[in-house]
Parts: sequence; structure tokens; C-alpha cells
Amino acid sequence: MDGYLLALIIFLAYIAILIIGAKTKFWDKLHISLYGPLMLLKTKKGRNFLDRLSRYRRFWYAYGKASIFVCLFAMVFLTAILIWEAFLVLKIPASEAPSPELMLGLPGINPVIPLWYGILGIAVGIVVHEVAHGITSRASKIKVESMGLVFLIFPVGAFVEPNEDELKETSSRNRLRIYASGPATNIFIAIICILLLSLVIAPSAQPITAGAVVISSATDSPADRFGLDSWAEIVSINGHEITSASDLDHLRFSQPGAPASVRVFYAGQYHDLEIPIGVVATGVVSGLPAYNAGIRPGMIIYSINGTVITGLDMFRSVVENETPYVPLDIVVLSPGFNASMGREWFEVNRSVTNITLTTKWDYYYANFPSENKPEYRKISYMGITCSIFGVYSVDTDFVTKLYTNPLGRVTGPGDAFMGFMKLIALPFLGYTPVGSPMADLYAPSGVFSFLGNDGYWITVNCFYWVFWINLMLGLTNALPAVPLDGGFVLKDLIKEAFIRGKRRKIGLNGMLSDRPGLTEEQLDKIVGSIVIAASLIILFLILWQLIGPRLGL
Repeated sequence: MDGYLLALIIFLAYIAILIIGAKTKFWDKLHISLYGPLMLLKTKKGRNFLDRLSRYRRFWYAYGKASIFVCLFAMVFLTAILIWEAFLVLKIPASEAPSPELMLGLPGINPVIPLWYGILGIAVGIVVHEVAHGITSRASKIKVESMGLVFLIFPVGAFVEPNEDELKETSSRNRLRIYASGPATNIFIAIICILLLSLVIAPSAQPITAGAVVISSATDSPADRFGLDSWAEIVSINGHEITSASDLDHLRFSQPGAPASVRVFYAGQYHDLEIPIGVVATGVVSGLPAYNAGIRPGMIIYSINGTVITGLDMFRSVVENETPYVPLDIVVLSPGFNASMGREWFEVNRSVTNITLTTKWDYYYANFPSENKPEYRKISYMGITCSIFGVYSVDTDFVTKLYTNPLGRVTGPGDAFMGFMKLIALPFLGYTPVGSPMADLYAPSGVFSFLGNDGYWITVNCFYWVFWINLMLGLTNALPAVPLDGGFVLKDLIKEAFIRGKRRKIGLNGMLSDRPGLTEEQLDKIVGSIVIAASLIILFLILWQLIGPRLGL
């Protein structure tokens, strides 16, 4: 059954149950209130728990004050990211534009958020978020009327309901601490989870064997055609031991297209494959010599100007030292039937016979002029990327380094920012949740060995997704838009600035205070208009990510 149809059937059944329960007053007996499709289970239980925690008022005062700074940083950071992305989306073709599902942080609907890990992350995130609101409310001596859970088929949230009148009458500083504590607590939980994951849990994973791990392969390449799948670990080729991705890059062989005996470790077992060996095109830039000659990804480079290519290093040396701007003979192999072998293999492609190289200087002049160098005039250029078998490979510790060193090598703010973006992009890159066959390359050691491989990687995935969901909840709720917490933080910050300005007779409020008849109500109206304007801008920036690429500007 189609996934969307199944989801629709489940949703309609859920709505029918809500209607029947409402008509029979069944929900009233369970203290459940309905707000459209949402079910709110209210209870007064748990308030004593909040009271006990909120007794340490000095601590929660400091916590709330720190939360304001964290919330402000998150507000500025994510708003800056949205503005940055507003320009980036104009370069994205309509075919690659993000789908509406990607904009929704709902597990099972958003394709990158796994259902159960997503539910866990949301449950933890919303509970700690609302409890933080509740504790800081009680620490500010504001009564909590009720607590509860929010259901939309399954639990999607929690809530703490402070007394609205007391919240409105308290000082703006108290409200700031209360509103900011929710997003900040999500961010604190995210930081704790990623630190535990990177410093304690992830280092326990040890590679079972050393080799070159295949991440992906070019379409119609020898790897693609002959079963060298993603997350297969190449451990030897023709009896030559492979212990790292660089060993594969420096490999030499006698004849392009000849059968190679390849031993791989995949899904916990060793397998022997026979694959045509050679330097294979993995990427071909349109409009450059290789593309113009008819070379496409997956083809084996057999020879250039009569020189047989027997290694990746040799290929680079031959290309860079050949004469540019003159036609050169080239022979490539592509998938075809080999009569002598009596099976599908790689055969000479008769449609590709010559190539005219350009220079690296020409390429950089047209594409990266600021990075061009005079010495590039002497380096010939083909406009192609290649690898052995047509695979993109990494060292065995690649997956564990994603968690043990999440930011990579940091030499400045730019590196830290890009490392952070890569860390939160792991779901989009397909590197999480970790499961077979990726997880089969490792075994847990030390104190985590008792979990076994499955239990260990479930633990890793849980910590990562609690980190990821809490970070997203914290950043999103810090946006300066009502009804998000950040919108209320912005509102009270602006109002506080007006009040301080009035006291000191400076700034904008100083000017406004000279106007006769400026009342508290008028001040609230001005501040409210500013916040609504900010909210509309944030809404536009979010929707622009969907609309912008589809306008074809």
C-alpha cells in the first residue's frame, strides 16, 4: 500500500475516534480537551515536582539569565542562516528544490527523520522544554495551573500552563527568563548529548578490519556493474593488501579492463569478487575536453596518446604533461559483451577516439580567476575526476570520526561553522541512523561491548537524534516570531528597551516619551507591530526556501 494512502487512512480513523469520543463525552472522563485534531491531556499532578525543583531560586535565576543570552545567540544565528539561504536558493534548480515534507519536523513525514528515533527526540525535547518553562515560572512565583501531553495520533508534545494573569503582571525580566529557558534548555540538552556521544560513546567503536570503504560508485562503472556496493570494505586486490583509501589511489595494475580478484568485507562477512580494473571516470564536467570527447562517468580510461594507463597517479601525470590544444588519441572502455569471455564485461568504445586538452590556467580563468596561478599555464587539463573501479572510498574510521571529531579540523571560525553545518547535515548525507551494512564494519569495545553491535549502534543513534531534534527545537523556538518563544523574548526585550529609554530620556523611547498621551496600551501596540513585522519576515524567509528555486529567477 502507498505510504501516503496508509497515512491518510490512519489520520481519518484518528479523526473518527476523536469525533466519537467527543459526542459520547468519553474524553471528558479522561480530562482530555480537543483543539482541532490535537488532544490535550491535562493534569495537576507533577506540580509538586516543579515546586521542589524551583526552591533553588538563586540557581534558576542565574540559569534563566544565561538562557536569555543563549536564546539571543540562537535567534541571531538562525535568522542569519535563513537570510544566507535566501540568496543560496536562487542558485538551486527547481528539480532540486526542497519539498514541503523537508520543512516539517515530523518523524514519518519528513523523509530524513526516522520514525522511532524522531519520536524519541521530540518526546525528550518537548518534555525538557516545557519543564524548563514550568520550573522558571515557579521560581518567579508564578502559579502553574496544569501540565500535560499533546497528542496527534501519537504524543507530539507536552505543555506547562502558567497562570496567564500572573505571567502578564510579572516583570519583563521574569518573562524573559521564563520564555528563554525553553529553547535554551533544548540547546543545553543537545550540547550534553553530542559531548557524551563524541567523548564517551563513539570512541568505543573499533574497525573490525582495515581497508578502503566504498561510500558510493559512478553509474555504469565496474563497481556499479559487478557488485561492489556502498559500505563494502576493500581489503585486497589481486592479493595486494589494501589498508586505507590512499592504498587504492596509489595502486598499480598491468592491464586496464583485466579481471581483478577483489576481496571485500561486507555485512559482517568476507566476499570475493571479480571486477574489471582500471582508472574510471567518476565525474565529467560539461563543456570541457573529456565531455566534448564523449567520455562519460563509468568509462575506463585505457590509454592516452598511446600510453596505457595503469594507475591513478600515472593517469594524473600523463594528463598534466601532455600537450594542450592539439588532438590526442584516446581509448576508453565501456560496458559491453566480451565474446572471448562469453559474458558482459568492458569493451573498447569506438565512439571515443581523440581528445583535445586545455590547460588548468584556462579552467581557473573561466571559473575561479581569483585562485588562478601562472604555473597552471604549463599543466594540461581534462575536466574529469577518476578513481579505481569508479568508487569514492574513505578510510575505515570514517564513520566513527563523524562522531568522535564532529567539527573536523578547526583552525578558525569558518572551519567551526562548516564543521557544525556538516554535523547537522549527517541525516541528509545518509550517514545516520547508522545501521547494517555500515555498522557491520565496527565492533564496540570497552564498557559498551556488553551492548553487542545492534545495541551499541541503537545507543549511538539515540544520542545523535536527541541531539539533532533538541538542537532544531531550540533554534526554531528561538526565532523572533510569535507564537514561538523567541517572538515573546523579542517583544519583552523591545519593551524593556523602551522602558529604559524612557527612564534615561534617550533613544527612540526618549523621543516617543515627549509625545503627549503615549500610554502603556499605545506602547504595547507599537511593540506588537514590530514583533508582527519580524514574524512576517521570518515566515517569508522560511517559505522562500520552497518558492525561490521554483521561480526560475
